[in-house]
Amino acid sequence: MKKVFLIVCFFLFIILASSCDTTIENLEFSFDTNGSYTGFETIPENYTPEQAIEDGCYVRDKKSDEIGGINAWESFLKSSKSGKNSNIRIMSIYDDAVYYQDLFYFEGYYRIFDSSSEDLTDHKYKYILDLKGRTPNAVKESRIVILTDDETLTFENVSLSMYSSGINSISPYKMVLLESF
Repeated sequence: MKKVFLIVCFFLFIILASSCDTTIENLEFSFDTNGSYTGFETIPENYTPEQAIEDGCYVRDKKSDEIGGINAWESFLKSSKSGKNSNIRIMSIYDDAVYYQDLFYFEGYYRIFDSSSEDLTDHKYKYILDLKGRTPNAVKESRIVILTDDETLTFENVSLSMYSSGINSISPYKMVLLESF
């Protein structure tokens, strides 16, 4: 009887754990009266990469190398792709500057807010695409993660639109990550 009880408890724990949203506790999907995102106001002064990783953030450096938080990133992707509300903060470190991207999957749409942007209004996207490939004359492969409403975009479409001023015929997208490996 005790064994059956333990098995039932184990399965209940698994069900409850899998139904939880993937979120950073202090990351709020909040806006001011003008409709601008206010989530960056809660970032502590002198926030370190170690603190960010401990808080569940995905941290990258100026070379687009992962410093930490890859499990948090993968958990966000898995949770959002299964339709669960989730969020993640991406901390990017460039020499003396640090900037943040707060990425949400909320009520069926992806949203991203960039601390270096003047536009902090809510823009909704249906899909997150993780595209990999090699641009012409590139030594290394690249990875582009974008938000878009067009799930048919390819690495070639997006990379050409980024590097060619004459290509505007693809669907709008918002860059999340760009890296070479």
